[in-house]
Amino acid sequence: MRNNQRNNGIGAFAISIILHIILFGLLILGSLYYKVEIMGGGEGDGDVISAVMVDTGSAAQEWGRLQQQKKGQVDKPTQPQQKEPDPQEQKQAQLEEQKRQQELERQKQLEKQREQERQRQLELKKQQEQLAEQQRQREEQARIALEKQKQLEAKAKQEAEAAKLKAEAEAKRLAAQAKKAEEEAKAAEQVKKAKEQAEKEAKLKAEKAAAEAKAKADAEQKAKAEKAKADAAAKAKADADAKAKAEAKAKADKAKAEAKAKAEADKRRAQQSALDDFINGGDIGGGSAKVGGNANKKGSQGNGAGLGAGDGGKTGDRYAGVIKKEIQRRFLKDPSFAGKTCRIKIQLERDGTISNYQRISGPDDICSAAMSAVARTKKVPAAPSDAIYNKYRTPIIDFDLK
Repeated sequence: MRNNQRNNGIGAFAISIILHIILFGLLILGSLYYKVEIMGGGEGDGDVISAVMVDTGSAAQEWGRLQQQKKGQVDKPTQPQQKEPDPQEQKQAQLEEQKRQQELERQKQLEKQREQERQRQLELKKQQEQLAEQQRQREEQARIALEKQKQLEAKAKQEAEAAKLKAEAEAKRLAAQAKKAEEEAKAAEQVKKAKEQAEKEAKLKAEKAAAEAKAKADAEQKAKAEKAKADAAAKAKADADAKAKAEAKAKADKAKAEAKAKAEADKRRAQQSALDDFINGGDIGGGSAKVGGNANKKGSQGNGAGLGAGDGGKTGDRYAGVIKKEIQRRFLKDPSFAGKTCRIKIQLERDGTISNYQRISGPDDICSAAMSAVARTKKVPAAPSDAIYNKYRTPIIDFDLK
């Protein structure tokens, strides 16, 4: 029975060894697959190789579980005997644990190396991208510099051609100027010679002319002296005549002014007398009226649609006649006005001033003369009362040859 238990323990131990070998093989195979995936699929353009990852912690737990199971299977039959553990088995277990720890450490190192490799690849990619960008910038700068160089060369070529053309034009201008200066010098020499000859001839002519002029001047001076004497006598006579004419004209103007002033005074007296007669009940245009009297001869009747026919009996009609007569005495009649009538409406202020007037009807020729008469009148005698003024403030006057 003890041999059976020992054989069972040896079998279990052998199975455990086989399982551990399989486990370590899977771990190694998984690490190789993982490394191939990292190295081959870093840029995403290679085929991804599936890797079998084995959790080392789970493997350690499984290892411990198997060890405990193995120990339980070996120790269970001998528990009553409390057999001492086999030093060889303990040593083998320690070696296996050390191998497991070494494998774990190796896996950690591999993972660290893979991470470092990944970081290095990323850094390398970043550096490559930076180098590519720098290269692109250098190429762009070189292209811009080349373009600027081409532009500068083209501009320099244009400026050189322009300078060349300008120099050629300047050379031609200077050559033409030199030729012109030479021709002008020759012409000036000829002019100088001609001028000297002309000066000689002019000098001779001047001397001859001076002699003739002196003789002529003496004669003219003598004639002028005689003429001045005659002119002085004539001027004295003209002054005397002018003075006499001026005195006569002044007397005539004075007489004319006195006559005009007298006529104006007579006119004003006549107007004042007519107005006095009108105010005292008389009429304008009839026989003379005695001042302060009430018996007056019958005056002329006023006509015109707006003014009405005056019969010499009504104050309003008499005032209408005054207005019409005052304006019509400035109306310049013409035989061509025969059979024509012009009606003019005027507007009077309280003091008799004509403030406005307008043509109502009539041909142009007679209306022109009528409006001219109104414009020259400017003012008529003032109405004797407000009632009469309100009635005749806008009278209509007819102008004709009657």
